[in-house]
Amino acid sequence: MPPARRRWRDDGAHERAHRLAPPGAPTGALYAGGVTSTRHALSAEETRFLQRRVALFGLVGTVLAGIALLLSIAQSAAEPGPLLAPSHALHVLGMLGPFAAWIVARKRAWSARFLQGLEAGATLACAVFLHLMSMRFEMVSRPDLLAALVTMQIVVTRAIFIPSTGRRTAVISSIAAAPLFAVAFTVHRSFAASSVTLKPGLLELEISALTWAVLSVVPAALTSRVIYGLRREVRHAQELGQYTLLQKLGEGGMGQVFRARHAMLRRPTAVKLLHSSSQEELARFEREVQLTAQLTHPNTVTVFDYGRTPDGIFYYAMELLDGADLQKVVDHHGPMPAGRVIHVLAQVAAALSEAHAVGLIHRDIKPANIILCVRGTEYDVAKVVDFGLVKSVTPSLEDASVSSPGLAVGTPLYMAPETLRAPQAADIRTDLYSLGAVGHFLLTGRPVFEGRSPVAVLSDHLHKQPERPSVRLGAPVPHDLEELILECLAKTPSERPRDASIVRQRLLACAGAEPWTEHDARAWWSSRGVTIASKHEPVSSSAKTIAVDFGERTAAP
Repeated sequence: MPPARRRWRDDGAHERAHRLAPPGAPTGALYAGGVTSTRHALSAEETRFLQRRVALFGLVGTVLAGIALLLSIAQSAAEPGPLLAPSHALHVLGMLGPFAAWIVARKRAWSARFLQGLEAGATLACAVFLHLMSMRFEMVSRPDLLAALVTMQIVVTRAIFIPSTGRRTAVISSIAAAPLFAVAFTVHRSFAASSVTLKPGLLELEISALTWAVLSVVPAALTSRVIYGLRREVRHAQELGQYTLLQKLGEGGMGQVFRARHAMLRRPTAVKLLHSSSQEELARFEREVQLTAQLTHPNTVTVFDYGRTPDGIFYYAMELLDGADLQKVVDHHGPMPAGRVIHVLAQVAAALSEAHAVGLIHRDIKPANIILCVRGTEYDVAKVVDFGLVKSVTPSLEDASVSSPGLAVGTPLYMAPETLRAPQAADIRTDLYSLGAVGHFLLTGRPVFEGRSPVAVLSDHLHKQPERPSVRLGAPVPHDLEELILECLAKTPSERPRDASIVRQRLLACAGAEPWTEHDARAWWSSRGVTIASKHEPVSSSAKTIAVDFGERTAAP
Protein backbone atom coordinates (compact mmCIF):
# COMPACT_ATOMS: atom_id res chain seq x y z
CA MET A 1 0.00 0.00 0.00
CA PRO A 2 1.46 3.39 -0.96
CA PRO A 3 2.35 5.75 1.87
CA ALA A 4 -0.40 8.09 3.07
CA ARG A 5 1.70 11.23 2.82
CA ARG A 6 1.46 12.90 -0.59
CA ARG A 7 2.65 15.99 -2.40
CA TRP A 8 -0.05 18.20 -3.79
CA ARG A 9 -0.42 21.26 -5.96
CA ASP A 10 -3.50 23.45 -5.96
CA ASP A 11 -4.45 25.93 -8.68
CA GLY A 12 -0.88 26.45 -9.80
CA ALA A 13 0.24 27.59 -6.35
CA HIS A 14 2.98 24.94 -6.41
CA GLU A 15 2.76 24.50 -2.66
CA ARG A 16 3.89 21.39 -0.84
CA ALA A 17 2.09 20.05 2.17
CA HIS A 18 1.76 16.76 3.97
CA ARG A 19 -1.58 15.56 5.19
CA LEU A 20 -2.87 12.16 6.20
CA ALA A 21 -5.62 10.96 3.91
CA PRO A 22 -8.88 9.93 5.63
CA PRO A 23 -9.48 6.20 5.97
CA GLY A 24 -10.82 4.60 2.83
CA ALA A 25 -9.55 7.29 0.51
CA PRO A 26 -8.48 5.93 -2.87
CA THR A 27 -4.82 5.51 -3.68
CA GLY A 28 -3.32 8.72 -5.01
CA ALA A 29 -5.84 11.08 -3.43
CA LEU A 30 -4.23 14.42 -2.66
CA TYR A 31 -5.23 16.24 0.52
CA ALA A 32 -4.63 19.83 1.59
CA GLY A 33 -6.06 21.25 4.79
CA GLY A 34 -9.00 18.87 4.63
CA VAL A 35 -9.92 19.93 1.05
CA THR A 36 -9.03 17.59 -1.73
CA SER A 37 -8.07 18.33 -5.26
CA THR A 38 -11.12 17.86 -7.47
CA ARG A 39 -9.01 15.68 -9.75
CA HIS A 40 -9.29 12.94 -7.15
CA ALA A 41 -11.98 11.49 -4.95
CA LEU A 42 -13.27 13.77 -2.23
CA SER A 43 -13.68 12.86 1.41
CA ALA A 44 -17.14 11.95 2.69
CA GLU A 45 -17.59 15.39 4.25
CA GLU A 46 -16.51 17.17 1.08
CA THR A 47 -18.81 14.98 -0.99
CA ARG A 48 -21.80 15.89 1.18
CA PHE A 49 -20.93 19.56 0.87
CA LEU A 50 -20.57 19.23 -2.92
CA GLN A 51 -23.97 17.54 -3.15
CA ARG A 52 -25.63 20.39 -1.25
CA ARG A 53 -24.00 22.95 -3.51
CA VAL A 54 -24.97 21.10 -6.71
CA ALA A 55 -28.57 21.04 -5.52
CA LEU A 56 -28.44 24.77 -4.74
CA PHE A 57 -26.84 25.54 -8.10
CA GLY A 58 -29.58 23.59 -9.85
CA LEU A 59 -32.31 25.40 -7.94
CA VAL A 60 -30.90 28.87 -8.57
CA GLY A 61 -30.25 28.07 -12.23
CA THR A 62 -33.81 26.81 -12.67
CA VAL A 63 -35.29 29.89 -11.02
CA LEU A 64 -33.20 32.32 -13.09
CA ALA A 65 -33.98 30.54 -16.35
CA GLY A 66 -37.64 30.37 -15.38
CA ILE A 67 -37.80 34.11 -14.74
CA ALA A 68 -36.15 34.78 -18.12
CA LEU A 69 -38.67 32.47 -19.82
CA LEU A 70 -41.63 34.23 -18.22
CA LEU A 71 -40.28 37.61 -19.32
CA SER A 72 -39.83 36.31 -22.87
CA ILE A 73 -43.39 34.96 -22.96
CA ALA A 74 -44.71 38.24 -21.60
CA GLN A 75 -42.85 40.11 -24.37
CA SER A 76 -44.31 37.77 -26.99
CA ALA A 77 -47.81 38.40 -25.66
CA ALA A 78 -47.38 42.14 -26.33
CA GLU A 79 -46.50 41.52 -29.96
CA PRO A 80 -48.55 40.10 -32.83
CA GLY A 81 -48.04 36.45 -33.58
CA PRO A 82 -48.13 33.20 -31.61
CA LEU A 83 -47.68 33.36 -27.85
CA LEU A 84 -45.26 30.41 -27.75
CA ALA A 85 -42.37 30.46 -30.21
CA PRO A 86 -39.82 27.70 -31.01
CA SER A 87 -37.30 29.66 -28.97
CA HIS A 88 -39.44 29.06 -25.89
CA ALA A 89 -39.21 25.30 -26.36
CA LEU A 90 -35.41 25.55 -26.53
CA HIS A 91 -35.50 27.73 -23.43
CA VAL A 92 -37.44 25.02 -21.58
CA LEU A 93 -34.91 22.41 -22.71
CA GLY A 94 -32.15 24.66 -21.38
CA MET A 95 -33.91 24.75 -18.01
CA LEU A 96 -33.94 20.96 -17.80
CA GLY A 97 -30.19 20.82 -17.10
CA PRO A 98 -30.18 22.74 -13.81
CA PHE A 99 -33.62 21.36 -12.93
CA ALA A 100 -32.34 17.79 -13.27
CA ALA A 101 -29.29 18.66 -11.16
CA TRP A 102 -31.55 20.04 -8.43
CA ILE A 103 -33.88 17.03 -8.43
CA VAL A 104 -31.15 14.39 -8.57
CA ALA A 105 -28.89 16.02 -5.96
CA ARG A 106 -31.79 16.21 -3.50
CA LYS A 107 -32.20 12.44 -3.54
CA ARG A 108 -29.96 9.82 -2.00
CA ALA A 109 -26.25 10.31 -1.45
CA TRP A 110 -24.14 10.19 -4.62
CA SER A 111 -20.46 9.71 -5.25
CA ALA A 112 -18.26 12.75 -5.77
CA ARG A 113 -17.47 11.71 -9.35
CA PHE A 114 -21.17 11.44 -10.21
CA LEU A 115 -21.91 14.84 -8.68
CA GLN A 116 -19.06 16.46 -10.58
CA GLY A 117 -20.34 14.93 -13.80
CA LEU A 118 -23.88 16.01 -12.93
CA GLU A 119 -23.01 19.66 -12.41
CA ALA A 120 -20.75 19.77 -15.47
CA GLY A 121 -23.42 18.14 -17.64
CA ALA A 122 -26.13 20.48 -16.33
CA THR A 123 -23.93 23.51 -17.07
CA LEU A 124 -23.08 22.44 -20.60
CA ALA A 125 -26.59 21.28 -21.50
CA CYS A 126 -28.03 24.56 -20.29
CA ALA A 127 -25.45 26.52 -22.30
CA VAL A 128 -26.00 24.57 -25.53
CA PHE A 129 -29.80 24.81 -25.52
CA LEU A 130 -29.82 28.49 -24.57
CA HIS A 131 -27.33 29.19 -27.35
CA LEU A 132 -29.66 27.42 -29.77
CA MET A 133 -32.48 29.51 -28.37
CA SER A 134 -30.61 32.73 -29.04
CA MET A 135 -30.23 31.79 -32.72
CA ARG A 136 -34.01 31.91 -33.10
CA PHE A 137 -34.12 35.66 -32.44
CA GLU A 138 -34.24 38.32 -35.15
CA MET A 139 -30.96 39.85 -36.28
CA VAL A 140 -32.01 43.24 -34.97
CA SER A 141 -31.67 41.89 -31.39
CA ARG A 142 -28.10 40.64 -32.06
CA PRO A 143 -28.36 36.96 -31.02
CA ASP A 144 -24.59 36.78 -30.56
CA LEU A 145 -24.70 39.39 -27.77
CA LEU A 146 -27.67 37.64 -26.17
CA ALA A 147 -25.75 34.35 -26.28
CA ALA A 148 -22.74 36.06 -24.68
CA LEU A 149 -24.93 37.38 -21.85
CA VAL A 150 -26.42 33.92 -21.29
CA THR A 151 -22.97 32.33 -21.24
CA MET A 152 -21.64 34.78 -18.67
CA GLN A 153 -24.67 34.25 -16.44
CA ILE A 154 -24.34 30.45 -16.55
CA VAL A 155 -20.62 30.13 -15.90
CA VAL A 156 -20.44 32.81 -13.19
CA THR A 157 -23.44 31.32 -11.37
CA ARG A 158 -21.74 27.94 -11.46
CA ALA A 159 -18.48 29.42 -10.16
CA ILE A 160 -20.29 31.00 -7.21
CA PHE A 161 -22.14 27.88 -6.09
CA ILE A 162 -19.98 24.90 -7.08
CA PRO A 163 -16.76 24.27 -5.09
CA SER A 164 -14.14 23.78 -7.78
CA THR A 165 -10.59 24.70 -8.61
CA GLY A 166 -10.03 27.62 -10.94
CA ARG A 167 -8.54 25.23 -13.51
CA ARG A 168 -11.59 22.98 -13.63
CA THR A 169 -13.92 25.97 -13.82
CA ALA A 170 -11.86 27.41 -16.68
CA VAL A 171 -12.17 24.14 -18.64
CA ILE A 172 -15.94 23.78 -18.13
CA SER A 173 -16.57 27.48 -18.78
CA SER A 174 -14.50 27.36 -21.99
CA ILE A 175 -16.55 24.44 -23.28
CA ALA A 176 -19.78 26.27 -22.33
CA ALA A 177 -18.58 29.38 -24.18
CA ALA A 178 -17.42 27.51 -27.31
CA PRO A 179 -20.87 27.72 -29.03
CA LEU A 180 -20.47 31.50 -29.11
CA PHE A 181 -18.32 31.07 -32.20
CA ALA A 182 -21.02 29.01 -33.91
CA VAL A 183 -23.60 31.66 -33.00
CA ALA A 184 -21.33 34.35 -34.45
CA PHE A 185 -21.02 32.37 -37.71
CA THR A 186 -24.80 31.93 -37.89
CA VAL A 187 -25.36 35.63 -37.29
CA HIS A 188 -22.89 36.47 -40.09
CA ARG A 189 -24.75 34.26 -42.57
CA SER A 190 -28.09 35.74 -41.55
CA PHE A 191 -26.78 39.27 -41.98
CA ALA A 192 -25.36 38.34 -45.41
CA ALA A 193 -28.78 37.15 -46.58
CA SER A 194 -30.57 40.20 -45.22
CA SER A 195 -31.02 43.70 -46.64
CA VAL A 196 -29.28 45.37 -43.72
CA THR A 197 -26.93 48.07 -44.95
CA LEU A 198 -24.25 47.91 -42.26
CA LYS A 199 -23.27 44.27 -42.03
CA PRO A 200 -20.58 43.21 -39.52
CA GLY A 201 -17.94 40.98 -41.04
CA LEU A 202 -17.26 37.41 -39.95
CA LEU A 203 -13.89 38.34 -38.43
CA GLU A 204 -15.50 41.15 -36.44
CA LEU A 205 -18.20 38.80 -35.11
CA GLU A 206 -15.70 36.07 -34.23
CA ILE A 207 -13.43 38.57 -32.43
CA SER A 208 -16.50 39.76 -30.51
CA ALA A 209 -17.32 36.14 -29.61
CA LEU A 210 -13.76 35.57 -28.44
CA THR A 211 -13.85 38.73 -26.36
CA TRP A 212 -17.10 37.75 -24.67
CA ALA A 213 -15.82 34.22 -24.12
CA VAL A 214 -12.75 35.58 -22.35
CA LEU A 215 -14.89 38.00 -20.33
CA SER A 216 -17.01 35.05 -19.22
CA VAL A 217 -14.35 32.41 -18.57
CA VAL A 218 -11.76 34.53 -16.76
CA PRO A 219 -14.11 36.01 -14.09
CA ALA A 220 -15.65 32.57 -13.54
CA ALA A 221 -12.24 30.93 -13.11
CA LEU A 222 -11.03 33.67 -10.77
CA THR A 223 -14.23 33.47 -8.74
CA SER A 224 -13.81 29.72 -8.28
CA ARG A 225 -10.15 30.09 -7.44
CA VAL A 226 -10.80 32.72 -4.78
CA ILE A 227 -13.77 30.93 -3.18
CA TYR A 228 -12.09 27.53 -3.33
CA GLY A 229 -8.84 28.96 -1.97
CA LEU A 230 -10.56 30.80 0.88
CA ARG A 231 -12.44 27.69 1.88
CA ARG A 232 -9.21 25.70 1.83
CA GLU A 233 -7.52 28.32 3.97
CA VAL A 234 -10.38 28.24 6.48
CA ARG A 235 -10.17 24.47 6.70
CA HIS A 236 -6.41 24.66 7.08
CA ALA A 237 -6.77 27.24 9.85
CA GLN A 238 -9.18 24.91 11.62
CA GLU A 239 -6.71 22.05 11.72
CA LEU A 240 -4.75 21.34 14.87
CA GLY A 241 -2.39 18.48 14.25
CA GLN A 242 -4.56 15.47 13.43
CA TYR A 243 -7.75 17.27 14.56
CA THR A 244 -10.12 19.31 12.43
CA LEU A 245 -12.34 21.81 14.25
CA LEU A 246 -15.98 21.50 13.24
CA GLN A 247 -18.12 23.62 15.56
CA LYS A 248 -17.58 26.00 18.44
CA LEU A 249 -19.23 24.71 21.59
CA GLY A 250 -18.48 27.51 24.03
CA GLU A 251 -15.95 29.56 25.95
CA GLY A 252 -14.58 29.31 29.45
CA GLY A 253 -12.21 31.07 31.77
CA MET A 254 -9.09 29.79 30.00
CA GLY A 255 -10.08 28.99 26.45
CA GLN A 256 -12.56 27.90 23.81
CA VAL A 257 -13.95 24.45 23.15
CA PHE A 258 -14.74 23.05 19.71
CA ARG A 259 -16.28 19.87 18.43
CA ALA A 260 -13.55 18.19 16.41
CA ARG A 261 -12.75 15.10 14.39
CA HIS A 262 -9.55 13.08 14.39
CA ALA A 263 -8.15 12.51 10.89
CA MET A 264 -7.72 8.77 11.35
CA LEU A 265 -9.74 7.53 14.34
CA ARG A 266 -12.98 9.43 13.64
CA ARG A 267 -13.89 9.31 17.33
CA PRO A 268 -16.03 12.07 18.86
CA THR A 269 -13.63 14.63 20.27
CA ALA A 270 -13.70 18.03 21.96
CA VAL A 271 -10.68 20.30 21.47
CA LYS A 272 -9.92 23.07 23.93
CA LEU A 273 -7.54 25.83 22.92
CA LEU A 274 -6.19 29.03 24.39
CA HIS A 275 -5.71 32.20 22.37
CA SER A 276 -3.43 34.29 24.54
CA SER A 277 -0.16 36.14 24.32
CA SER A 278 0.39 35.83 28.06
CA GLN A 279 3.16 33.40 28.84
CA GLU A 280 1.68 32.88 32.30
CA GLU A 281 -1.66 31.78 30.86
CA LEU A 282 0.02 29.56 28.30
CA ALA A 283 2.11 27.88 31.00
CA ARG A 284 -0.94 27.43 33.22
CA PHE A 285 -2.94 26.00 30.34
CA GLU A 286 -0.17 23.55 29.47
CA ARG A 287 0.07 22.48 33.09
CA GLU A 288 -3.70 21.91 33.13
CA VAL A 289 -3.53 19.27 30.43
CA GLN A 290 -0.40 17.66 31.81
CA LEU A 291 -1.96 17.26 35.23
CA THR A 292 -5.37 16.24 33.90
CA ALA A 293 -3.73 13.58 31.74
CA GLN A 294 -2.52 11.89 34.92
CA LEU A 295 -6.11 11.19 35.95
CA THR A 296 -7.73 7.97 34.75
CA HIS A 297 -10.87 7.75 36.87
CA PRO A 298 -14.01 7.03 34.78
CA ASN A 299 -15.73 10.07 36.36
CA THR A 300 -12.98 12.42 35.13
CA VAL A 301 -12.93 13.67 31.55
CA THR A 302 -10.37 11.73 29.48
CA VAL A 303 -7.58 13.65 27.74
CA PHE A 304 -6.49 12.13 24.41
CA ASP A 305 -3.75 14.41 23.18
CA TYR A 306 -2.26 17.90 23.38
CA GLY A 307 0.16 20.12 21.52
CA ARG A 308 0.82 23.52 19.99
CA THR A 309 -0.02 24.86 16.56
CA PRO A 310 2.75 26.44 14.42
CA ASP A 311 1.51 29.90 15.46
CA GLY A 312 1.78 29.04 19.17
CA ILE A 313 -1.82 28.20 20.09
CA PHE A 314 -1.87 25.52 22.77
CA TYR A 315 -4.63 22.92 22.56
CA TYR A 316 -5.65 19.57 23.93
CA ALA A 317 -8.18 16.99 22.81
CA MET A 318 -10.56 15.26 25.19
CA GLU A 319 -13.57 13.00 25.01
CA LEU A 320 -16.74 14.63 23.70
CA LEU A 321 -19.42 14.25 26.34
CA ASP A 322 -22.99 13.47 25.35
CA GLY A 323 -25.03 15.12 28.07
CA ALA A 324 -25.69 18.29 30.04
CA ASP A 325 -23.99 20.04 32.95
CA LEU A 326 -25.67 20.13 36.35
CA GLN A 327 -26.33 23.85 36.03
CA LYS A 328 -28.41 23.26 32.94
CA VAL A 329 -30.18 20.23 34.43
CA VAL A 330 -31.31 22.15 37.52
CA ASP A 331 -32.13 25.31 35.55
CA HIS A 332 -34.46 23.33 33.29
CA HIS A 333 -35.92 20.76 35.69
CA GLY A 334 -35.51 22.17 39.18
CA PRO A 335 -34.04 20.54 42.31
CA MET A 336 -33.04 16.89 42.20
CA PRO A 337 -34.42 14.20 44.46
CA ALA A 338 -32.11 13.28 47.33
CA GLY A 339 -31.34 9.83 45.91
CA ARG A 340 -30.10 11.33 42.65
CA VAL A 341 -28.05 13.94 44.50
CA ILE A 342 -26.31 11.15 46.40
CA HIS A 343 -25.75 9.24 43.15
CA VAL A 344 -24.13 12.26 41.47
CA LEU A 345 -22.08 13.53 44.40
CA ALA A 346 -20.68 10.06 45.09
CA GLN A 347 -19.28 9.91 41.55
CA VAL A 348 -17.78 13.40 41.82
CA ALA A 349 -16.26 12.51 45.18
CA ALA A 350 -14.69 9.42 43.61
CA ALA A 351 -13.12 11.51 40.84
CA LEU A 352 -11.82 14.04 43.37
CA SER A 353 -10.45 11.24 45.52
CA GLU A 354 -8.17 10.15 42.68
CA ALA A 355 -7.09 13.72 41.95
CA HIS A 356 -6.35 14.38 45.60
CA ALA A 357 -4.43 11.12 45.88
CA VAL A 358 -1.96 12.30 43.23
CA GLY A 359 -1.71 15.71 44.86
CA LEU A 360 -4.08 17.80 42.72
CA ILE A 361 -6.81 20.23 43.80
CA HIS A 362 -9.46 21.15 41.24
CA ARG A 363 -10.29 24.58 42.78
CA ASP A 364 -13.33 25.18 40.56
CA ILE A 365 -15.88 22.50 41.42
CA LYS A 366 -19.27 23.89 40.40
CA PRO A 367 -22.41 22.59 38.63
CA ALA A 368 -21.22 23.83 35.23
CA ASN A 369 -18.04 21.74 35.57
CA ILE A 370 -19.87 18.48 36.24
CA ILE A 371 -21.51 16.76 33.28
CA LEU A 372 -24.28 14.22 33.46
CA CYS A 373 -24.02 12.03 30.41
CA VAL A 374 -24.80 8.67 28.88
CA ARG A 375 -21.83 6.38 28.32
CA GLY A 376 -22.82 3.28 26.41
CA THR A 377 -25.67 1.71 28.39
CA GLU A 378 -24.86 3.63 31.58
CA TYR A 379 -27.10 6.59 32.41
CA ASP A 380 -26.42 9.53 34.72
CA VAL A 381 -22.66 9.15 34.56
CA ALA A 382 -21.03 12.20 36.15
CA LYS A 383 -17.87 13.62 34.57
CA VAL A 384 -15.68 16.24 36.23
CA VAL A 385 -14.24 18.63 33.63
CA ASP A 386 -12.33 21.89 33.27
CA PHE A 387 -9.19 21.50 35.35
CA GLY A 388 -8.10 24.99 34.26
CA LEU A 389 -7.51 26.10 37.86
CA VAL A 390 -5.97 22.85 39.06
CA LYS A 391 -3.29 23.27 41.74
CA SER A 392 -0.69 20.89 43.07
CA VAL A 393 -0.62 20.46 46.84
CA THR A 394 3.01 19.39 46.59
CA PRO A 395 5.18 22.54 46.46
CA SER A 396 7.89 20.81 44.45
CA LEU A 397 5.41 20.15 41.67
CA GLU A 398 4.16 23.71 41.53
CA ASP A 399 5.80 25.93 38.98
CA ALA A 400 6.32 29.26 40.70
CA SER A 401 6.24 31.06 37.37
CA VAL A 402 2.58 30.27 36.85
CA SER A 403 1.25 30.94 40.35
CA SER A 404 0.80 34.35 41.84
CA PRO A 405 1.09 34.65 45.64
CA GLY A 406 -2.11 35.99 47.16
CA LEU A 407 -4.19 35.17 44.06
CA ALA A 408 -7.57 33.62 44.89
CA VAL A 409 -9.20 31.91 41.93
CA GLY A 410 -12.53 30.17 41.55
CA THR A 411 -16.25 30.81 41.14
CA PRO A 412 -17.66 33.08 43.90
CA LEU A 413 -20.82 31.01 44.38
CA TYR A 414 -18.73 27.94 45.23
CA MET A 415 -15.46 29.30 46.70
CA ALA A 416 -14.28 28.10 50.09
CA PRO A 417 -13.57 30.76 52.75
CA GLU A 418 -9.88 29.83 53.06
CA THR A 419 -9.27 30.61 49.40
CA LEU A 420 -10.06 34.21 50.32
CA ARG A 421 -8.22 34.35 53.62
CA ALA A 422 -5.04 32.58 52.52
CA PRO A 423 -5.13 31.33 48.90
CA GLN A 424 -1.79 29.53 49.17
CA ALA A 425 -3.03 27.54 52.18
CA ALA A 426 -5.85 25.88 50.22
CA ASP A 427 -5.80 22.08 50.34
CA ILE A 428 -8.00 19.18 49.26
CA ARG A 429 -10.72 20.22 51.71
CA THR A 430 -11.23 23.30 49.55
CA ASP A 431 -12.77 21.05 46.92
CA LEU A 432 -14.96 19.43 49.59
CA TYR A 433 -16.43 22.84 50.47
CA SER A 434 -17.27 23.40 46.80
CA LEU A 435 -18.72 19.89 46.60
CA GLY A 436 -20.96 20.67 49.57
CA ALA A 437 -22.08 23.88 47.85
CA VAL A 438 -22.89 21.89 44.71
CA GLY A 439 -24.92 19.41 46.78
CA HIS A 440 -26.82 22.28 48.41
CA PHE A 441 -27.59 23.67 44.94
CA LEU A 442 -28.78 20.31 43.59
CA LEU A 443 -31.14 19.82 46.54
CA THR A 444 -32.60 23.31 46.62
CA GLY A 445 -32.17 24.65 43.08
CA ARG A 446 -30.40 27.75 44.43
CA PRO A 447 -26.79 28.54 45.42
CA VAL A 448 -25.84 28.54 49.08
CA PHE A 449 -25.40 32.33 49.09
CA GLU A 450 -27.04 34.74 46.66
CA GLY A 451 -25.58 38.21 47.00
CA ARG A 452 -26.14 41.10 44.66
CA SER A 453 -22.49 41.12 43.65
CA PRO A 454 -19.50 38.76 43.74
CA VAL A 455 -18.10 40.73 46.67
CA ALA A 456 -21.31 40.21 48.66
CA VAL A 457 -21.28 36.49 47.88
CA LEU A 458 -17.63 36.17 48.94
CA SER A 459 -18.40 38.02 52.16
CA ASP A 460 -21.22 35.57 52.92
CA HIS A 461 -18.87 32.62 52.38
CA LEU A 462 -16.50 34.18 54.91
CA HIS A 463 -18.95 35.16 57.64
CA LYS A 464 -22.48 33.82 57.12
CA GLN A 465 -23.70 30.37 58.10
CA PRO A 466 -25.46 28.48 55.28
CA GLU A 467 -29.17 27.84 55.51
CA ARG A 468 -30.17 24.22 55.99
CA PRO A 469 -31.24 22.68 52.65
CA SER A 470 -34.54 21.48 54.13
CA VAL A 471 -35.37 25.04 55.25
CA ARG A 472 -34.40 26.54 51.90
CA LEU A 473 -36.36 23.86 50.02
CA GLY A 474 -39.34 23.91 52.37
CA ALA A 475 -39.45 20.11 52.32
CA PRO A 476 -37.78 17.30 54.24
CA VAL A 477 -34.24 16.28 53.28
CA PRO A 478 -32.65 13.07 54.60
CA HIS A 479 -30.94 14.02 57.85
CA ASP A 480 -27.66 12.24 57.17
CA LEU A 481 -27.34 13.81 53.72
CA GLU A 482 -28.15 17.27 55.04
CA GLU A 483 -25.64 16.98 57.87
CA LEU A 484 -22.91 15.83 55.49
CA ILE A 485 -23.51 18.80 53.18
CA LEU A 486 -23.45 21.26 56.09
CA GLU A 487 -20.28 19.62 57.40
CA CYS A 488 -18.62 20.10 53.99
CA LEU A 489 -19.70 23.77 54.18
CA ALA A 490 -17.96 24.37 57.48
CA LYS A 491 -16.01 27.64 57.55
CA THR A 492 -12.93 25.97 59.02
CA PRO A 493 -11.29 23.23 56.89
CA SER A 494 -10.56 21.10 59.99
CA GLU A 495 -14.31 20.78 60.64
CA ARG A 496 -14.94 19.22 57.24
CA PRO A 497 -14.51 15.54 56.32
CA ARG A 498 -10.86 14.56 56.02
CA ASP A 499 -10.93 13.64 52.33
CA ALA A 500 -13.17 12.88 49.37
CA SER A 501 -13.13 9.12 49.92
CA ILE A 502 -14.77 9.61 53.33
CA VAL A 503 -17.39 11.88 51.74
CA ARG A 504 -18.14 9.18 49.18
CA GLN A 505 -18.46 6.49 51.85
CA ARG A 506 -20.86 8.62 53.88
CA LEU A 507 -22.89 9.46 50.79
CA LEU A 508 -23.32 5.80 49.92
CA ALA A 509 -24.27 5.09 53.55
CA CYS A 510 -27.11 7.65 53.58
CA ALA A 511 -30.20 5.68 54.49
CA GLY A 512 -32.96 8.26 54.44
CA ALA A 513 -33.19 8.78 50.71
CA GLU A 514 -35.00 6.66 48.16
CA PRO A 515 -32.29 5.09 45.96
CA TRP A 516 -31.81 6.44 42.44
CA THR A 517 -31.81 3.33 40.28
CA GLU A 518 -30.64 2.59 36.76
CA HIS A 519 -34.29 2.36 35.77
CA ASP A 520 -34.94 5.85 37.18
CA ALA A 521 -31.94 7.27 35.29
CA ARG A 522 -32.97 5.63 32.01
CA ALA A 523 -36.54 6.88 32.35
CA TRP A 524 -35.37 10.43 33.10
CA TRP A 525 -33.07 10.55 30.09
CA SER A 526 -35.79 9.11 27.85
CA SER A 527 -38.39 11.69 28.90
CA ARG A 528 -36.37 14.79 29.83
CA GLY A 529 -32.72 14.33 28.97
CA VAL A 530 -33.18 14.61 25.22
CA THR A 531 -34.43 18.20 25.59
CA ILE A 532 -31.21 19.50 27.15
CA ALA A 533 -28.50 16.99 26.23
CA SER A 534 -25.86 18.10 23.75
CA LYS A 535 -22.43 16.77 22.92
CA HIS A 536 -20.11 19.25 24.53
CA GLU A 537 -17.58 20.00 27.17
CA PRO A 538 -19.25 22.72 29.28
CA VAL A 539 -17.40 25.97 29.40
CA SER A 540 -19.86 28.65 30.35
CA SER A 541 -22.58 29.27 32.86
CA SER A 542 -24.10 32.02 34.90
CA ALA A 543 -21.48 31.32 37.58
CA LYS A 544 -18.28 32.90 36.28
CA THR A 545 -14.77 32.04 37.35
CA ILE A 546 -12.78 34.98 38.72
CA ALA A 547 -9.36 35.75 40.15
CA VAL A 548 -8.98 38.05 43.15
CA ASP A 549 -5.52 39.42 44.00
CA PHE A 550 -4.92 39.72 47.71
CA GLY A 551 -1.17 40.17 47.31
CA GLU A 552 -1.17 43.75 48.55
CA ARG A 553 -4.01 43.48 51.04
CA THR A 554 -3.13 45.06 54.41
CA ALA A 555 -4.11 43.59 57.72
CA ALA A 556 -7.23 44.94 59.31
CA PRO A 557 -6.56 47.22 62.31
